[in-house]
Amino acid sequence: MNQRFQNAEIRQVSERYAQNELYRAISSIGDQLEFELSKFGLCSEECFVEVNELLVSIAKMGKDFLPSAGDRWLHKYNEYKRIARTGSSISDSELRKVVGIVFGFTVLALGSSSHRFYRYTLAEQLMSVVACHKFEDWVFTLDRIFSVSLPDGWFDAFMSDETETVRDDVRLPAELDTPNARKYFAKAVELGWMTAVNGKCCWMGIGSGEHGKLSQLAYFLGRVYNYKHNVNGNAGENFPERDLISLFGLDPRTRLYSSLTQVYNAQKPQRWRSQIDLVFE
Repeated sequence: MNQRFQNAEIRQVSERYAQNELYRAISSIGDQLEFELSKFGLCSEECFVEVNELLVSIAKMGKDFLPSAGDRWLHKYNEYKRIARTGSSISDSELRKVVGIVFGFTVLALGSSSHRFYRYTLAEQLMSVVACHKFEDWVFTLDRIFSVSLPDGWFDAFMSDETETVRDDVRLPAELDTPNARKYFAKAVELGWMTAVNGKCCWMGIGSGEHGKLSQLAYFLGRVYNYKHNVNGNAGENFPERDLISLFGLDPRTRLYSSLTQVYNAQKPQRWRSQIDLVFE
């Protein structure tokens, strides 16, 4: 079974979101669902990150999300298809099941809302999309997901928190507080690439899986703090590696600067680089 989240990332998510009701709901049946995905693998922590990313988009877009629901399915399906390792023989049905599980937990979250649009209109649209791309035993899998519950109003509180976070931007310590940082950290939160809670940030990543996450974060931070790549080293401003490691709760032994230079030295540009670059244009 493939595992994109490494042990360190699993531990980081599980510790940071231990009291999050959605994470706990996913974890309560996560092992069962992962077992059903015989080749792909989808641990509770990765599933939570994927669902959270989708919910952030919904909270940001509101009713504008409705017509894009089908496109979101296809985007996620194609994303999973790309990250499936060569030679793993992951079936089309299993890939659809992975997306279906993510959509299923998203519907579960929407079902906690007191707003008719989210609880009924959007939830029904997402269920319709799942039905259009149904996989083996899809009804049974969704029934299992819906057998767990979230407190009434959970999504409303989530949506309020997301709006508040975006509106207030990200509160940064003085040594990292620059106009660039406030602007682009807030954009990353809006896009669901990172979260910011109680003065601590967590990089959720662009796309699925653990592979490349540290490189993504390092490259993004390099753009934020004006790193300029040069064969002789950084030709731009000082890169505040130690303070950033603390802000993002990384292992003190992490070498963000090394990851940053490796991104620039890679023979083939990473696909996610263009997504980050667009934010800075």
